[in-house]
Amino acid sequence: MSNCHHHHHNHSGSKNILIAFVLNFSFAIIEFIGGYLTNSMAIYSDALHDLGDSFALLMSYFLEKFSKKGSDQKYTYGYRRFSLLSAFINSIILLAGSIFVISESFERLLAPEPVVSEGMFALAILGIIVNGVAAYRMSKDNGINQRMVMLHLMEDILGWCAVLIVSVVLYFKPWYILDSILSILISLLVLKGVYKGLKRIVTILMQAFPKDLSMDQVKEELIKIEGVEDIHFIQGWSMDEESHSLTFHVSVSDELRVRELDKLKLLIKSALFDMKVSNSVIEFEGVGHNCDHVSK
Repeated sequence: MSNCHHHHHNHSGSKNILIAFVLNFSFAIIEFIGGYLTNSMAIYSDALHDLGDSFALLMSYFLEKFSKKGSDQKYTYGYRRFSLLSAFINSIILLAGSIFVISESFERLLAPEPVVSEGMFALAILGIIVNGVAAYRMSKDNGINQRMVMLHLMEDILGWCAVLIVSVVLYFKPWYILDSILSILISLLVLKGVYKGLKRIVTILMQAFPKDLSMDQVKEELIKIEGVEDIHFIQGWSMDEESHSLTFHVSVSDELRVRELDKLKLLIKSALFDMKVSNSVIEFEGVGHNCDHVSK
């Protein structure tokens, strides 16, 4: 009897990332033209940002598909962490883009220029629609890579909301400095999200115990299984936010036979699978033969 479980992947993730790329890249071209026609540095900056987002999304698409490859002799745990690598690179791109926007905004604070507010208003409406559609598609997916892509899109939506507000104000008052102030505030909010995302990625790469699991929870659930006397020496890490691995010792009766141990292992793995643990290494030992003191 096989004791293997097949971890389910969300195959719509790659497709939605590709759709988001097409929308972002197409709109970036429109932004460059719109920036020229409106003489708006804010729109030029957003066009550069969207172009960077587009390349990040394209990279996410290929790495997301690559991450679904099964294990082989080189990568015995599979290629799932390539998705994590993509999320990390996206974070760096988003970080660089935000710093660039802040830098440009400070320059505009010192030397604001008049812009065509009507054109800004039209581009803002189109920007909210385009990025809103892409964000809606990505909201159907889970995973850290998809969340980083969502962060890209939400930043763009917030940015276009700011442009929309500024364009309305500028239609009545020549307060061009508002554009720079809003750009800086939005970029700071985005940097806060990037910090949280990078912190989570580094935590996974450093093989911290899975965030949505606890040793007490694992022990409490497994100890309920008939035949399990004790659970100890639990170690765990995440391949990404959707797939966890655990190793631990299970104390059982000295009277259990190999066939009974195999059945017990199936029950344990089934319980672990419900907790998103797709890989587990279980070491059985008789009661009274605790091996915690053995160096690993």
